[in-house]
Amino acid sequence: MSFPRIIMHIDMNSYFASVEQQANPALRGKPVGVVATMTPHGCIIASSKEAKAVGIKTGCRVDEAFFLYPAVRLVQVDPPKYRSTTEKIFSILQRYSEDIEPYSIDEAFVNLTGYAKSFNEAVRIGHEIKRQIFTEAGEWLTNSIGIAPTRWLAKFGSDICEKGGIIVLHKEDVRRYLAGRELTEAWGIAERTAYKLNCLGITTLDELAAYSPYELQRVFGIRGYELWANVNGVEVSSLRLADNGYQVPKSIGHSHVLRKQTRNITFHRAVMMRLAERTGRKLRSLGLRANGIFAHAGLHEGGHTGESRKLDRPIEGGEEIFRLSWGMVEKSIRLSAPSFLSLGVFRLSPDTGQRSLLPTVENTVLSRALDAINDRFGEETIVRGTLFGLEGDHAPDRVGFRKTVEPDSRGLLAAYKEEQRESRDISYEKSE
Repeated sequence: MSFPRIIMHIDMNSYFASVEQQANPALRGKPVGVVATMTPHGCIIASSKEAKAVGIKTGCRVDEAFFLYPAVRLVQVDPPKYRSTTEKIFSILQRYSEDIEPYSIDEAFVNLTGYAKSFNEAVRIGHEIKRQIFTEAGEWLTNSIGIAPTRWLAKFGSDICEKGGIIVLHKEDVRRYLAGRELTEAWGIAERTAYKLNCLGITTLDELAAYSPYELQRVFGIRGYELWANVNGVEVSSLRLADNGYQVPKSIGHSHVLRKQTRNITFHRAVMMRLAERTGRKLRSLGLRANGIFAHAGLHEGGHTGESRKLDRPIEGGEEIFRLSWGMVEKSIRLSAPSFLSLGVFRLSPDTGQRSLLPTVENTVLSRALDAINDRFGEETIVRGTLFGLEGDHAPDRVGFRKTVEPDSRGLLAAYKEEQRESRDISYEKSE
């Protein structure tokens, strides 16, 4: 007996803010913003539904939030709290399927094919999941669920359905859900792609669905067919399972809004080193190496500085990430105090284990030894000398919304080699 292909996408609503409201009942029903740093120019990284109702949205600055609603309640980001809540939620999802892709800390795809015999049964499972999250993770945590025969439609469904609801998108009636919607409402279509589609006379998602796939492929290559297939309910990507590795992310990086204005170059070096060490730790935990690096700094006197650079050999260590990124911003920082620092790596690929025959700055064995100690006894139990004395509230631990949630690297190398052989492999352009 064959079963219909059924994919569920679950998206937690206003996640970080809702977790804070769950943990502190005094915050419930009130506008709440979760901030990266508690400074006037700090960024709000998550808003409760009440905060959104008064105009305080993700990306809003702290001073702007107080201007919009003076009584807004702001709380400092607390990554361990969100991760522990996510673990509870994912343990619930695992009761219904072994095929789960943690797309981010607050989203997941669940393959219900074979577990649910029909879409009606999938809806029943969705309601059960909601009840169990309510009971076991917290009554203040709500979610939106999309159910469809393809991965893209399932996520599109959770994006467009009312907050806290469930929607089923069948291939046959998807056009009515696409009608009149802007291109950038779709997962995978950002401004650049939308502009190129506009040049073809395509301005809405239903127009994209009706356009010739051959013409789209002529203009965009295989990416053009993917765009057409997504909105027409044709599956072009498989569920990326946690147990089988992940799609290599496009980049990994960290940033920090400085809490104080100072020309102390030792302090700035220490902050950059912390950002670099965290980036290197993340790289190594995913079994990846980087072939590109970028660094930027916002300046108190106005403007910004920085650059990005492709590398002639892969890197993975914090010391080398620091050395290269610091060289990109040091000259400007010495002339004008920075207000914001960021760095990251890109052009990522799995670590094959092969090392260069030429001497390098980075000691891989040392980096992995530091990782082992810090994994066992806690973050920054042992640090490089540049970090000595830097307080923990400068560039503290962060957690992001988008891909991915701490995947292990099993199977990643094999998947990467397969992608190298398959020129048709697709890399999504995220639309935030």
